[in-house]
Amino acid sequence: MNQKYKKYTIILLILSVGLIRVSAQVFDTAGGRFTDGVASENVVVAEGFWKNWFLQADIDMTLQNPYGYDFKDVFPNGYSFGLDLGFGKWFSHQIGVRGKFNWENKLPLLKNDKANWLAPFDQPGVNRDKGGYIAMYGDILLNVHNLFGVYRPDRTWNLSVYPRVGVNYNFGVDKGALTVGVGMLNTYRIDEHWSLFADAAFVMTGSGFVGVNESGGTGTGTNANSYFTFGLGTQYDIRYTESRRHGVLTNGFWDNWFVQAGMDICLLNPYNFDFSKVFPKGQTYGFNLSLGKWFTPEFALRGRVQWDNGLIENKKLEWVPPVEDPAQNYKEGGIGVASVEALANFSTIIAGYDPDRRWNTSVFIRAGIISQFVVSSASPLMGAGLEESFRLNDKLSLIGSLGYQFTTSEGLGYVSTTGMEASTGTNGYLNIDLGVVVDLGRNTFYRDIETKRKAYAQPAGTHNWSRFIVNTGLSVGVGFGAKTALKAVIHEERPDHSDDKSFPSGHATIAFAAARSIDKEFHNEGIWIPIVAYTAATAVGVERVVSDKHHWYDVVAGAALGYGCAEFTWWASDKLFGKGNHVAVGYSGNAVDVAYRF
Repeated sequence: MNQKYKKYTIILLILSVGLIRVSAQVFDTAGGRFTDGVASENVVVAEGFWKNWFLQADIDMTLQNPYGYDFKDVFPNGYSFGLDLGFGKWFSHQIGVRGKFNWENKLPLLKNDKANWLAPFDQPGVNRDKGGYIAMYGDILLNVHNLFGVYRPDRTWNLSVYPRVGVNYNFGVDKGALTVGVGMLNTYRIDEHWSLFADAAFVMTGSGFVGVNESGGTGTGTNANSYFTFGLGTQYDIRYTESRRHGVLTNGFWDNWFVQAGMDICLLNPYNFDFSKVFPKGQTYGFNLSLGKWFTPEFALRGRVQWDNGLIENKKLEWVPPVEDPAQNYKEGGIGVASVEALANFSTIIAGYDPDRRWNTSVFIRAGIISQFVVSSASPLMGAGLEESFRLNDKLSLIGSLGYQFTTSEGLGYVSTTGMEASTGTNGYLNIDLGVVVDLGRNTFYRDIETKRKAYAQPAGTHNWSRFIVNTGLSVGVGFGAKTALKAVIHEERPDHSDDKSFPSGHATIAFAAARSIDKEFHNEGIWIPIVAYTAATAVGVERVVSDKHHWYDVVAGAALGYGCAEFTWWASDKLFGKGNHVAVGYSGNAVDVAYRF
């Protein structure tokens, strides 16, 4: 693709993320905790997922700090100006999220033609002439006043702090890198719609992004570079009066905390290596521990530490430094990861809060640092994943998660061992966790004012068989259509070279669509029913790989597709027909009749 069109295609893709419908950023203090249907005072009511959004725009200045260079020389070598556009949502008065797009070093009125610390290194003005660089950040906003103090809707000044994760792309060298950082946001409210804000952040990124000299580094090594960014701008909230009856109550700072502990397996995937060789060269085993808090039934934040290759050794491990003697990695302590995770309960966002729900599906994003203790260096890390939990009782839950992380090339191995000419590339690894969650204290979230029980709730031990049959059939049908369409577009060759219809696995798609449908209907009957269903579906996928009909990633994609099709079908069914006995299936003669009762 022509470089010019490639550049603008990337820009359009990132900008398209901003096309989101925004709603009010307003919280109601008139309601409260419910005791026998009566609300007490001074408790904040938060609206659902589609409320409380905001937009931001600002001009920023970035101060580069390449590794090995004196920061006092940032003027004129390392400063640039840019434009930021942001959108975000406050889940409660305490916590929110923000996405931010930044285009740096290209504005016509604010330029630094003497900057030579932006790649290509020591070539002033070249980065600007080629288009500067763009970045896309995700921030988790913590309102310090409301987190540790009392919420006041009339407060004019608000101070928030945030961890940051993101990616950037440098048009000067046509390369990208990960970013992680921390920042501070201070807002001043002018009226019910408009606010002014000041933003400051410190960000780490790959060593080749800020500057790359002839040796592929920035003076003294391959560690991460860093930069400061300062912004001034405006924020717009769409505020209007909302009924409280569909809201849930937020909680205090000390409510709804949890601890999580488990074991994990990491499947390392260094740049330029074949992931199929991960056994035995690239798998490590370890333990993880997390502490978190649910701010609303939809959104949680947790800190996580992970220690791999420190207690359980893989004697055939080759894909971690020092490569000359991989056993030394284990002897020196292995690999450590410290991260912050934003956790969104997908079940609650889609179907609403139900305190009696036992199965919960969540998605998470992860930002942090990874360190190889043997080389005493730390690198930025980011990732995302899917998590499933099953509540055993009021305090204890079982949990399993699947995540994929990226780190800069030095995070999993030296540049020379990962195939990279410069350290701007990324390595990756798959992380599988199994563990337990213990809730600290009691659940302080309450149901709607008018609705105490979920609409169309079924008594325990009863099932809507007609609904189950229809939804399962539709789930399998939607999965079949989706996998057929993807096969027709992608044309992945099978491992046995029999045809080009390998991706995704149709068997895995159908198996997991059926398994998820069984899970949806029968999970309250016992944990063993969904375990058997998913085990059988997994066995189908494994057989397809063993029989050389599919690559492992064909099966993983098929499983995710089938699961997603079932989730969508059941959700659509609930929206269209409700959850009671509205759908009836009957057989007469040679025909199957489906009827809907209004």
